Amino acid sequence: MVKLLQHEIRARRGAIIGWSLGLGFFSLMYMSFYPALPPELLNFPIEEIEIYAAMGVTTMATFEGYMRSTVFNFLPLLAGIFGITVGIGALAGEEDQGTLELLASLPLWRAQIVVVKTIGLAVSIFLVVLVVGVGMVVAFLAIEGQFETSVTASDLFFVSVSHWLITFVFITMSLFLGAFLPNRRTSLSAAFAILVLAFFGNNLAGLIPSLEPYQPLTPFYYFNNIVEILVGEAAGRDALVLLVMSAGFLLLALVSFQKRDLTVGAWPWQRARMP
Repeated sequence: MVKLLQHEIRARRGAIIGWSLGLGFFSLMYMSFYPALPPELLNFPIEEIEIYAAMGVTTMATFEGYMRSTVFNFLPLLAGIFGITVGIGALAGEEDQGTLELLASLPLWRAQIVVVKTIGLAVSIFLVVLVVGVGMVVAFLAIEGQFETSVTASDLFFVSVSHWLITFVFITMSLFLGAFLPNRRTSLSAAFAILVLAFFGNNLAGLIPSLEPYQPLTPFYYFNNIVEILVGEAAGRDALVLLVMSAGFLLLALVSFQKRDLTVGAWPWQRARMP
């Protein structure tokens, strides 16, 4: 299992480097813009425009409001895309390539394969958010003297690293879909559909009262509370909810992969009728 874990991490070196650079560039670019923003934009009541409110933009008047409305509004969406990409590739992707059958032929339980892949993915995404967090701290220390804010470098680092939680939810969800649905294309389509509905549904709930009862079903609802650490409000309960979500999806992935016929792509309700 240790060798398999090492292989899983090595196989994702390119993804770790690429996503670290991509997410880091996105975060640092937006942060570096803040000192140069004109007062007209900072004082403009952008939150009163419905389309921006639907996208989660709250205020630009303060640094914490700016970061909350830009970087920490869209970074969770990008982190979810990252989680789906690597999560779908871990099972459904390898099955489409024909390498998963060879892996299943090794003297390992199927549950061990899923667990090792999950650990490998968890380590990979932690390395990515760690790089992003360190980069954000360095950038913040370079510009913090140009404006007043109550946000500290440790706050930014904590929120950056906490993106591991939202990414891990979508990784485990993707593992489940990859084991449950017949092929990579179907799994990827379903995962991205859920991501888009969850992200925009959570934001639209603030404009459409009828959607508010469904808002707690989205992981972004709980992660938004975690981001509030920027203004001094910790959210340990919300982090626990995200971990429970991840554990639930992981359990479904284990059960689905245990029952999966790796030689035939089929819907779950069709497999029972196959000889």
